[in-house]
Amino acid sequence: MKYPMIAVLLVAGPTVAAFFPATAQAQEGCAAQIAKKKRGVGLQLGRGLKGSIEGALRGDGDLASDVQGTAGQAGERGARDARATADCDKTPPGDRAANASAPETATQRAQRKMAANDAKYPSRMTIPDDWKTAKAAYDAFGKVSCTGCEGGYTFAGWPDWPRDEFSGKYNGAETRLSRLPVGHVHRWSSNGFAGTLTVDGEEQVNGFRCRKMTYRLEKGGKSAARPSLICWGKANEYAGSDSWVGVF
Repeated sequence: MKYPMIAVLLVAGPTVAAFFPATAQAQEGCAAQIAKKKRGVGLQLGRGLKGSIEGALRGDGDLASDVQGTAGQAGERGARDARATADCDKTPPGDRAANASAPETATQRAQRKMAANDAKYPSRMTIPDDWKTAKAAYDAFGKVSCTGCEGGYTFAGWPDWPRDEFSGKYNGAETRLSRLPVGHVHRWSSNGFAGTLTVDGEEQVNGFRCRKMTYRLEKGGKSAARPSLICWGKANEYAGSDSWVGVF
């Protein structure tokens, strides 16, 4: 009488195993915690089924009923886990505390490396939007039509310097500005405009030693001003040494 019971076990075995996908492979991502619970339930049901088989072999158990009951419990649990997994997948990424961080994409990796590389050079420093707005207004205020100028106009806001040892040299303008004492005011006039450049001071900006300055232009009771910045460092990846670099 024991052999028919063993035959039932062989037929029922694959059917019961189909209800325990989490015992064969672990769920990943958002459903990691759900998979862990599945494995625990699978072990619990597996132990119960093992006990039923041993009871049937001793002749004091009902294997067919136990297998049917075990399969039913696994099916109900599987349905609940499926619903939980679906709900978990709908959760916004920012709320999935159980998820590991997503792997970095090639684009993100390239952007990160570019940002790290740009941080080495003051000329690639991020400029505040209000600085850009002030410069645009300053340039527009001092824009003057000029028939003999390239493009048909010139800018009265550009400082006029007497010819000196820095004129015409690479980084000559920045070197000249670095030599002026803090508080110095350079003055010029052009097309009825009165311009000034004031060396406001030196301070650390984004890890670089920098000089802050202010350009100001006046005419007919109106005026415009803009900030300016030069910093000490390498101009770019091809520079062999540090120098004063125009930032803004």
